[in-house]
Amino acid sequence: MQYTKNTYKRLFLWLLTLTLTVVILQNFVGETYFIPSSSMEDDLLTGDFIWVNKFDYGPRFPQTLLSIPLMKDYLPFSQTVHSYLSWIELPYFRLPGIEKIKRNDVIVFNFPGEDSVPVDKKSNFVKRCIGLPGDTLKIDDKDVLINRKIIGSPLKAKYSYEVFATIDSLSSYLYRTLHVTEGGLISSDNKYIFLMTEAQADSVSKMDGILHMERLSVQYPTPDMFPGGRFSLWNKDNYGPIVIPEKGKTIHLNVDSLVLYDRLITVYEKHTLNVQHDSVFIDGKYATTYTFKMSYYFVLGDNRDNSADSRFWGFVPESYIIGKASFVILSLKQNEEKSAWKGINWSHSFTLIR
Repeated sequence: MQYTKNTYKRLFLWLLTLTLTVVILQNFVGETYFIPSSSMEDDLLTGDFIWVNKFDYGPRFPQTLLSIPLMKDYLPFSQTVHSYLSWIELPYFRLPGIEKIKRNDVIVFNFPGEDSVPVDKKSNFVKRCIGLPGDTLKIDDKDVLINRKIIGSPLKAKYSYEVFATIDSLSSYLYRTLHVTEGGLISSDNKYIFLMTEAQADSVSKMDGILHMERLSVQYPTPDMFPGGRFSLWNKDNYGPIVIPEKGKTIHLNVDSLVLYDRLITVYEKHTLNVQHDSVFIDGKYATTYTFKMSYYFVLGDNRDNSADSRFWGFVPESYIIGKASFVILSLKQNEEKSAWKGINWSHSFTLIR
């Protein structure tokens, strides 16, 4: 078979059209993401492939202009050569969406860290949006309060439970019967700690051989909570109150409030910030107030005792939000050597994310 210049030209144009179509769909409609951890169990499982809808909240334009299409981090077969150049980074811009982010939406976003990496090249996280712009959020003994009202936990939210039992093999039994995958024996007197949903915990409490069971809650301060400083008395189970910044809202600036908002002002909204004695200077000008340019969100993992989320690293800017996690395309079973067919979790595949 003889190939002509026109044949190669048509092949090139076909490949270019295909690539452009995929890039447009990926950036403006949606794409598939893989769930690598258990932070959203039992709603999202390790091994899930989920569809992320970018159209609902409004498609976000790419910000790293010099980037190889369809490659996120590194060139193929390399862990050192990036697939992009950060010489040109476009400002944040998003097309209007058909809906706003709602409380309890499961959202995918770029991790609010990794400061040396462009925004749209940062790691992708998936969490549940709990706090909306302007909300006052507090966590009291694991109960989440928004504007002083308790909001219910997701149906499949998981918490830590301490269990005393007369059963030596409780871990394997709970895995087989209730598919409890996290936790186990922690002492020789048959003391266990498991991460379970309320429904799972209720079933365990009714089993023969269970002597005592209670949900655990941290009461002492932990130093790794956001934002630190004078707020360091908080912990993951007793947190806040904290006001979530809203676009157009003005706050009073002082040394104490800067602990909460200095990263928003400098990293997310691109200002210079200096403190001299008790005076605050933004872009070299003395400032007593600051008006936010963007709205922010507070997110939690459904696996509340095994999730790195806003309690630890703070607010999610609207510019970091990628889209809405809509449904599970495919769910793969973990740590089970089975055939490809049996390795698929069919009951969890092709399900809506709620």
